[in-house]
Amino acid sequence: MLTRLTLGVHHRTTDRLLVDFVTLKHCHHAIIFDCHSSAFDRAQVLKVSHNSSTLVRFVDIAANSTPSNVVRPLFTPRQHAKLCAVLDFACPGAPNLLEEVSKHRYMNNTVSWLLLSRNTTADLLPRVLWNTAGIQMNSDLVAAIETTDHRGVFNLFDIYSKGRHLCKDIFQTLLGTWSADGGFRLTPNYSPYKIRQNFNFLQLRGVTVIDRENVTSDKVDQLLGEPGLTKGIVAFVKYHYALLVVLRDFHNFTIKFRPTRGWAGRLRSGYRLGLLGVVQRHETDVAATGIIMRLSRQPELDSIHYSWAFETGFIYKITPDIGSKSEGNGFVAPFSLPVWVALLLSLALSVLVLQYLARLSADERNTRATMAYVLDVMACVTQQGVPNVSRLVPTRVAVIVLLVANLVLYNYYTSTVVSGLLSSQMIGPETIAQVIDSPLLLSLTDTGYHRILLREQTLPYSTRMHERKALPPRSPNDLPLFTDVEHAVPYLRRGGHVLHCELTEVYPAIANQFTANEICELRTVEGLYRYDIRVMAFVLPKHSMYSELFKITLMRAQETGIVKRIYRIHKIAKPICQGSATVYSVELTEVSLAFIILGVGIALSGLIYLVEKRESVPRRRTIRPGDPLQ
Repeated sequence: MLTRLTLGVHHRTTDRLLVDFVTLKHCHHAIIFDCHSSAFDRAQVLKVSHNSSTLVRFVDIAANSTPSNVVRPLFTPRQHAKLCAVLDFACPGAPNLLEEVSKHRYMNNTVSWLLLSRNTTADLLPRVLWNTAGIQMNSDLVAAIETTDHRGVFNLFDIYSKGRHLCKDIFQTLLGTWSADGGFRLTPNYSPYKIRQNFNFLQLRGVTVIDRENVTSDKVDQLLGEPGLTKGIVAFVKYHYALLVVLRDFHNFTIKFRPTRGWAGRLRSGYRLGLLGVVQRHETDVAATGIIMRLSRQPELDSIHYSWAFETGFIYKITPDIGSKSEGNGFVAPFSLPVWVALLLSLALSVLVLQYLARLSADERNTRATMAYVLDVMACVTQQGVPNVSRLVPTRVAVIVLLVANLVLYNYYTSTVVSGLLSSQMIGPETIAQVIDSPLLLSLTDTGYHRILLREQTLPYSTRMHERKALPPRSPNDLPLFTDVEHAVPYLRRGGHVLHCELTEVYPAIANQFTANEICELRTVEGLYRYDIRVMAFVLPKHSMYSELFKITLMRAQETGIVKRIYRIHKIAKPICQGSATVYSVELTEVSLAFIILGVGIALSGLIYLVEKRESVPRRRTIRPGDPLQ
């Protein structure tokens, strides 16, 4: 880095001014446009720059040189170090060079310019600047004009314009002075941001997306300023418009909007459509919308703020026909497998004990068939009692123990079933594939990106969803494929429908129309745009002169909480479940085992009846002559 060096009296004043300017701007690379009539001592400047590791390049701009051959090779799109450029207006080719620099828009904050004008060229510089169209709001342009009273003293002016493309004037503000004795004497607390922040009712060109017909620029502010949802306007457009209002009020400018019907598109000729086409062609100054900042869009747009999370998803109300409370069979779910095995072994052992106690009795009448003891044990399990109470005390004790043990197990079983019905949530579709395969009738909010989604089918699952959900015909009483939130919420409340939308758009209507218990029955599934970038960008045209200024303002608004407040107003959260426990109906699949047992039992009983009936019928015998009579 260059430091201010005390040169000898024989060194020229302009050399010291150049050294001090490079030091002030912290430049590592400097380009000096001079000529034979210039006042710079090249040898001395190169010597000083070599000692301080600063790359200095002298470019001779003669009157007969072509500026385009000089400018474009020097200012590459990517500069790897802080760059300073110095132009001496004592050279005849300085006005042409400045015009070429202005043509290629190199007078922005990426290059720090010093325009040197001495007494001999004091009248030339203002005339050239007045005809220069490339001076911008973010220009880092300093004009050093030598005073007429004191030779060797220069007045430094900060040069900028609020919009030459809008036919606005060029402004100059006194930055300070420079002299050979004292160096730079800058204005105390000088801030380019504060000097340039007031636009004085400048009218900027704006663009936004409103998917409605017959919308003129006069209606845009009214539509975007309406609270809540507005047909044809998505939530994040209104949010970024609110941020733009903060910029508009702070910087004191107005906006004339140009509404478009969509965000992007391209003709076969390559012509860009929609909002992105307007921004790419620099036909606007600001964009009142958010954009998903993909890598392919970074060379075309400047992003100045990120805060809106783009969260789409499927939302539906759970009903017994599309969900279940458990993945297994509800009949055997209350007990684990070891409990069921121990119970069956205990019941079998009880049958053997009752049968053995009866055989120990001296009374043969107490002895019954084995199936009778099985029925006694089943009666104890179902808490129905024993039909034939034995007179034997050991048998009675065994029956009492069996009844008490089954009473405890029965209470555990029923309490587990009841608590499960009251506390467990019903499981519905949890993935995109499950939503597509479910009987739910799918609808999408009527927005441009949803129509493009089904038309182009570039996202995962979009082709499958189009075939399974969009193509089948619908009855007039069903919710249409593309709908609005207000029309879709009553169908969601009824059940059997699923809506794909930006979730924050549907939450206010749900909070107003759903009861507390119905809110607890809502389920959400991550949407089709989950594979894309979530956070949306507030964008301006590439290399916009307002980017740095607006970025600082939004950063300060975020630090003071203004952005957070606007975000909470437009980003509505999901209503909290505050209802009581919901009892869901038990589905047939959950108790299918009970009906299977019943059916098998009835079939087995019928089979046994047929076998016994066949055995009870006496067989006919044919009597032949000579057979003995029995």
